[in-house]
Amino acid sequence: MPSPEQQAKDNRNKGNAAFKAGDWKKSINYYTKSLKHDSTQCVVFSNRSSAYLKLGQKEDALKDAEKCIVLSKTYAKGYARKAMALHALKKYTDEVNAYKMGLKHCPDDKTLKEGMEKARRSRTNSSKASQAARKTEATMKAASSRKKKAQNSNTVSQFVNETKKNLELQLAAIQAQLKMVSELASMNMEEKMDLLYTLLDKDHSGTIDAKELADGLRKRNDGLSFGDAIQKSIEMIAIYDEDGDAELDREEFRHFVERMVSELHATIDEFCEFLVYQILFSQSAEDDVEAIDVNQLKDEVRERGQLLDALSDPRMMSLFVLFDRDGDSAVSFKEVACGLYHLTKSMEESAKATTGLLLMMDKDDKRVLVYEQFAKLILAIAAAAHTTFDEVADDLTLAMTAEGADQMDAHVLKALTIADEEYRQARDAERAEKEQKKVMDALSYGRTVRLFDLWDANGDGTIDFEELFAGLRRYQAAANSSADEAEVEEIVKALMAQDVDGDQALDKEEFAAAMVNYADAMNTDLHQLIDFMCVVTALGDVA
Repeated sequence: MPSPEQQAKDNRNKGNAAFKAGDWKKSINYYTKSLKHDSTQCVVFSNRSSAYLKLGQKEDALKDAEKCIVLSKTYAKGYARKAMALHALKKYTDEVNAYKMGLKHCPDDKTLKEGMEKARRSRTNSSKASQAARKTEATMKAASSRKKKAQNSNTVSQFVNETKKNLELQLAAIQAQLKMVSELASMNMEEKMDLLYTLLDKDHSGTIDAKELADGLRKRNDGLSFGDAIQKSIEMIAIYDEDGDAELDREEFRHFVERMVSELHATIDEFCEFLVYQILFSQSAEDDVEAIDVNQLKDEVRERGQLLDALSDPRMMSLFVLFDRDGDSAVSFKEVACGLYHLTKSMEESAKATTGLLLMMDKDDKRVLVYEQFAKLILAIAAAAHTTFDEVADDLTLAMTAEGADQMDAHVLKALTIADEEYRQARDAERAEKEQKKVMDALSYGRTVRLFDLWDANGDGTIDFEELFAGLRRYQAAANSSADEAEVEEIVKALMAQDVDGDQALDKEEFAAAMVNYADAMNTDLHQLIDFMCVVTALGDVA
C-alpha cells in the first residue's frame, strides 16, 4: 500500500496531466484526491483553483486561491489565482487589493506587476465615472461634428435639422458631464488617479508618452500651443522617467502629480479632478494636435534626461570651471579648443572639432557657451567618441589637471590664434548666408517686386533716396505713425545703407535687403509689411 505522501504525489501528477489535456473535471477530481492525502500542498490548491475557473466555478476558484495563500504567503501564484477569480466575479477593487497584497509579499514578481496594471485598468474602465467619461467624449465629438455640418449647410432645412441634432447631443453631453461629476466625487484618491492616467493614455499602452502628456497639458491651458506643450512634456517626462524608457508608468506618473500638487498648493484629489474636467470638458479641437513621430519624441526625452543628469553631476561643473579660464561664467572658442587640446594633443584637430561643435551648439551666435550649452557639448563629444560621459569627464579632468597642463608652446598658440580667426570667419559667413536667405525669400515673394515697381516712380529700374522717402512717408502716414519727416529721413538713410554698389540707388536685390532690415527693426512680419505697403501705395495712386 503506497504511503499517503506517494498517493498525494501520484494523484497530483495525474491531475496535472488531465489539466494539460484540457480535461478540467478530471483534473479537479485528481487534485481533490491528492489533497485528501496531503492538505498542505499550496501548489495543488493553486492548480485546482485554475481548473475551477476554467469551468466557470468562480467562487470555488476563489476559495482554493485563498487556501493557497494561507498555506504560503510568499507563493506569488496564489495571489494571481485569487485576483483572476475576483476578476471573473467582476470584483475589480478586490482584484486590485489581491495584487497589492501579493506584491507586498512578492515585490519583484513580474506576473503580479503586470496583473496589477491590468486590474487597475479594469477597475477604471468598469467604473461609472469612466463610463460617463466615455459618453462625454463621444457626445461632445458628435455635437462638434453636427455643428460643423450645420455651418456648411446648403439649405435652411439642412441647417435646422443639423442644429437640432447638435443641441440634442450637447444636452446628452451635459447630462454625461453631470453624471461624471457626481461619480468622481465618490471615488477615492487612487481611483481618481487611475482615471486620470487612463484618460491620458490614449493608445492604451499602459504608459504615457510625451505626445499624450502634451495633449493633456494643452487642454489644461488653452493658451498653450501644441509645440510649447510638447517641450513642456519632454521636460516633465525627462525629470520623472526613472527607468529610462522615455515614458511615464503609473508610479512615475504619481511622482509627477505629487510635484504638480506641491506647486499648485492643492491636494491630489483636487488636482486629479481638475485635470479630468479639463481633459473631458475642454473645447480644444482634436485636429489641432499635430502629427508627431512618438519615437522621435522618446529620443528627445532621453537626450533631455541625459542632459539633466549631466547638469546635476558635480564633475560637469568642475569641468566647466576648468575650461572657463578667465572666470566669466562662459567658455569661448579658445577655451574650448584649449580644453580639447589636452585630449587630442593636436591644436589643429582640437580647433576643427571645436568649430564644428560650436557651430552646432551656439545657435544664437553668441560665440560663447553658458553652462547648459557646455554640458551639451561634452555629451556630444562623448557620443561622437562612442563612449560615456564618465569616461570623457575623467579623461578631461586628468588631462587638464596634470602638471604643466597650462603651458603651451609657441606653435600651439599660433595654431590657436589662426583657428580662432577661422572660426570667426565661419561665423560671419554663416550670418551673411542667413541674411542672404532672408533677402532671397523676400525676392521670391511676388509682391516685393510689385512694391518695388510701385515705388520706382520714374521707372528706371532702381529706387533712389527721394522715391524711397516718398514710399516710406506714405506708409508711415497710413500706419498712423507719429514719425515726422526728419525721422522718416533718418530711416531712409539707414535703409540706403543697402546700396552695395554705391550708385546712390537700390536695385531689386538691395531693395529686398532693405525691406528685410526694416521689418526686423519694426519687429513685424515681412510679408504682412509688404502687403500693407502695396495696398497703401496702390490706393494712393488711385486717389
